[in-house]
Amino acid sequence: MKRLSVTIVAVCACMNAYLPVAEDTLRVYHVGNSVTDTIRYTAFQKAAQAAGHTYIYGRHMIPGAPLSWIWDHPESGFMEEPFGYYRKALSGYEWDVLTLQPFDRLLEGSEDSDLSTAKRFIDLAVSKSPQLRVYIYSRWPRKNEDGSLDYEAKWLRKYTGDWDQSNESRDYFERLLQRLRLECPALRNRLFLVPVGDVMLELHRRMKRNEIPGYHDIGQVYADGIHLNEVGSYIVGCTFFATLYRQSPMRFSAEPYGVQDAALVKKIQDTVWQVVRNHPLAGVVRTKEAKDGR
Repeated sequence: MKRLSVTIVAVCACMNAYLPVAEDTLRVYHVGNSVTDTIRYTAFQKAAQAAGHTYIYGRHMIPGAPLSWIWDHPESGFMEEPFGYYRKALSGYEWDVLTLQPFDRLLEGSEDSDLSTAKRFIDLAVSKSPQLRVYIYSRWPRKNEDGSLDYEAKWLRKYTGDWDQSNESRDYFERLLQRLRLECPALRNRLFLVPVGDVMLELHRRMKRNEIPGYHDIGQVYADGIHLNEVGSYIVGCTFFATLYRQSPMRFSAEPYGVQDAALVKKIQDTVWQVVRNHPLAGVVRTKEAKDGR
């Protein structure tokens, strides 16, 4: 076991990292920027606990950074003790789940592409965690510079391979996942998406149909051009919970996220579970499409 701080807290945390883990416990390491922080780890931990689950987490977060920048700056940014930045955390601790957040890079064609960098993170992690599940964080598109947002059009456009923000589309994240499954055949059945962007699309459609009181489109859960407000953060947390724990989020409390509207919470939970349990790339259902890829 590693030498850690002599404090009791650090020693206990270190022991927990190596003890056998119950089925209702997940050890999750997150790599990304402030969009990954939208999970709101402490709130997620409390909400998961309320649902009867334990969430042990580490992270390597650099604001505004793509995966390649984080890889190239292994001692910069924000992390959680005792696990530390990604090199120490992934090579020194065993994890159940690794989540990777693509951002502002193209799919392939260079060393800093999302495909190349994601493979490097995966290779490092599986050396210590051979049963690891890896999730690509399929996030939402940002607003236009003038603040407008046609969410459905942006999300459903095709990836072009150009610097036109089409790397913030469903097509981009699914292509990345499929390429990773080809490049990492041993992990093919343990590579998935966290389909936040698809959940937000379905919520957007329901809002457009006036099925969610007080909301007319998904742009209302944005806090600025890319970050989300409390309701948006709950949507993200709820989607991560349903995907990673592979169960309905009906017991995933919104209180830690500061969302008090019980009717709205129920609508979000219903939508999340409808999308996640039927998504062929989320790893929750085992269909022919889930096995063979979307």
